[in-house]
Amino acid sequence: MKKKFWLITLLLIAVLGALCLLRLSTFKQNEQDIIASLQAMQSSGSVKFFQIISDYGKYINLGIPVIFLFTGIITKRKVIARNALIILLGMALSGIIAQSIKRTIKEPRPYEVDTRITQWSVGGSNSFPSGHTAEVSAAMIGITVLLYRTPVTIVLCILWTLLMMLSRIVLGVHNFTDIAGGFVTGCLGLFVVYGLFERFGKGGREPL
Repeated sequence: MKKKFWLITLLLIAVLGALCLLRLSTFKQNEQDIIASLQAMQSSGSVKFFQIISDYGKYINLGIPVIFLFTGIITKRKVIARNALIILLGMALSGIIAQSIKRTIKEPRPYEVDTRITQWSVGGSNSFPSGHTAEVSAAMIGITVLLYRTPVTIVLCILWTLLMMLSRIVLGVHNFTDIAGGFVTGCLGLFVVYGLFERFGKGGREPL
């Protein structure tokens, strides 16, 4: 288990590194061309829809594991409470990793380097990786793997994650590589927290 943990962790870090290099290539121009085309296709209604997803989606990402956490505590079902806590801590670690990379890489937002792209949403710090994507990825993967694994749940979580990713691109605040980096960051944060719980705490329902 220890070797597997370090192997997967290093693999995820390597993928993040590869994405950092990819953003320096000519692929970045292709990304911006696609974002500009996507924005040209939007109506005021679709922009508002994506803004709602982007601005308020965090309440779903946080709310579901929080509900499971308190449900587990109240009903004294320790495994549910434990797994919900893993998800919340995984989201927190993903956010820390994302912010650390942002402040190190200092990648500009798409609208900052391409006049064809309009800023339709808040873009706080730098662009790579996407913090929104890291958060939703850690949350939805954790929910489907650790809390409530059913075909319907898996489909809904995948659709919600893709919708959140798309919203950040359409709103002009992230490139595709930012989204990919956010997904890997979310996986990394969740996996590291899960591995620590497995090593130092009592086992949960089943491994990732």
